[in-house]
Amino acid sequence: MTIHDFNHLSAEVQLANVFQRGTYLARRWDDFHQAVNLYRMPSGFFVEVNYDTEKNEIEFLFAFEAGGEDDRLPDYAIFVELPEWGPYTE
Repeated sequence: MTIHDFNHLSAEVQLANVFQRGTYLARRWDDFHQAVNLYRMPSGFFVEVNYDTEKNEIEFLFAFEAGGEDDRLPDYAIFVELPEWGPYTE
């Protein structure tokens, strides 16, 4: 399924596809009570699932492609932790 196909589905069917076929990658916080979960779909695009923790409900989904004008992957970069390998020696 392409991102174009995905965007033409109803919100309920989109969410079902994300949970059935998507791979959870990361979470970021948009606000104190707004969790944003990132999923990668099998055909290569990404979907953010925006969840309100106070209301206990999913508010909306946002699909995007890496490198596109709506690319949101840089928003997750601050949460990446690299292993501590120590100083480089030759």
